[in-house]
Amino acid sequence: MKKIHLIVFTAFPFFFFAQSIKGLHIPDSLKNKSYQYIEEAYNKVFQVDNDKAELFANYILLKGKKENNKDIIFDGYYNIARVKNLKNENGHPYADSLIAASKNVKNYDYPAKSHIIKGILFNNEGRYKEALDEYTIAINHNRTENKEQFFYINKLIAILKTATEEYEEALPLFLKYYEYENDKVKAGNADAKNYIASIFSLANIYTKCKDYKKSTEFADLGLVECKKYNNYSNYSYLLMIKGISLFYLKDLPASYKILQEVEKGLVNNKDYTNLGVLYYYLGKIKHAAHSENEAIEFFKKADSISFMFKTFEPVKRDGYEFLIDYYKKKGDLKNQLKYINNLIYSDSVITINRKNLSKEILKKYDTPLLMKEKVSVIEKLNNQKTWLIAALLFISLLFIFIIRKNRKKIKEYEKQAKVLSEKPLMASVPQKETKIESIAPVIHAETASERKEKAPKSDLSTHPKFKILIEKIEQFEKSKSFLTKNITLDSLSKDFDTNRDYLSKLVNEVKGKNFSQYLNELRINYIVEELKSNEKIRKHTIAAIADDIGYNNAESFTNAFKKITGTLPSYYIKALH
Repeated sequence: MKKIHLIVFTAFPFFFFAQSIKGLHIPDSLKNKSYQYIEEAYNKVFQVDNDKAELFANYILLKGKKENNKDIIFDGYYNIARVKNLKNENGHPYADSLIAASKNVKNYDYPAKSHIIKGILFNNEGRYKEALDEYTIAINHNRTENKEQFFYINKLIAILKTATEEYEEALPLFLKYYEYENDKVKAGNADAKNYIASIFSLANIYTKCKDYKKSTEFADLGLVECKKYNNYSNYSYLLMIKGISLFYLKDLPASYKILQEVEKGLVNNKDYTNLGVLYYYLGKIKHAAHSENEAIEFFKKADSISFMFKTFEPVKRDGYEFLIDYYKKKGDLKNQLKYINNLIYSDSVITINRKNLSKEILKKYDTPLLMKEKVSVIEKLNNQKTWLIAALLFISLLFIFIIRKNRKKIKEYEKQAKVLSEKPLMASVPQKETKIESIAPVIHAETASERKEKAPKSDLSTHPKFKILIEKIEQFEKSKSFLTKNITLDSLSKDFDTNRDYLSKLVNEVKGKNFSQYLNELRINYIVEELKSNEKIRKHTIAAIADDIGYNNAESFTNAFKKITGTLPSYYIKALH
């Protein structure tokens, strides 16, 4: 009977309560129902029908207030803020009320949980620093015995790293969260919702890492588990990930069919952010299949959703490029100008929302080219209205501001590149006075006498394998093995026949940095000297140079070079000519 009541209550909520949340009251038929019963109803429709989920969340809050039960009140505020976040609505008032109400509480979940939801709201708005601050507070409030919450916070930090495009750093955090939830399944203590969410997180991060086979594998696993546990909260999103992965795996028919299935679920959830991304990918599929007119209609839908619901995503950017090129070829100047304006505005919003990202996105239509094309289109349209002139003036001022800002950055890069290029070549075993001051010190093997002078920070030196490992590290540097691709702490520890944690600790204490920093500095210091001494290498592309010294792509090489030297490879090469 309980199941029947729950099904009826979930399917026909409007029979039980008024549609207005403001005038919401708990009906007689539910007054004697337990909090767990209503919470179960909420979880049943969360991410499946978020309007219903919001109504149930309000029920929970009202029930808590009527019963004067703080724990239920807390969960009511949390659940409302959570569902508001998914609907791209303002959940901050509920999160703030929760923080205030649970401030001096010291129970199993709160006040840590109140800062968790505040961080989630900030993350959704692109306010990553504020999100990280809230997660840090949550970690500090987390009770030792609440492992569930601890792993959840780490998952949220991984989501934050995903938003800031630190995909390789996010992956191990998502893996740990999945392993934790999977262990609970094996122990017969499965939390279906969190377990499936952990699978979704892995499928998603593998997509970001461009490992589409892995992504598809975990998406399929998640879809099976949704049916197994009768929990469909993540079903549409797992389908969407699978469809996107199949697009990149060149299976266009299967990708298109799956993504079409997803549309209804996203519309029902009012998840317009992902709906815009969905239309973008449907456009990409049609474009790849040479169905240009159908592709354009999907790109227009993605644009319409962006402006209607203020959801501007970097991934959709080249959809505007297709639209601009399409109308340019057709000689439709009005639509060409419209989508140039829309692209410029989209870029400005993304720049503001993601101002703390260090990555520089390479774009076909960068701002100067867009401005030039925009002016050209406007000149051809002789009868422009006053608002177009005003818009051009605004964009021009914005353009001047961006140019000035970019010039300042370019000057800094050029100055640093010049300093770096004027430093003398280093000897094979660099001396202290010849190290490049503008970058981190060149890593070199320490001599036995140097190691004696440098007292170890712990008892590592007493370990019987200490001397052997030091010699292996010296050989690793001398043989330039660090230029090999896909070196990790795990792979190197296996090569050295040692424990991963021990090798990590040794690198930290002997080299004074973590393994990733150590490897990057070896490679960057090497290429700085090679570029200086070898004119042929300077003629290679940045991508080729990156590949030569062990990086998987030009972007990760450029980021490492900039972080260590304070300039970009291109400016350094230019300074050497």
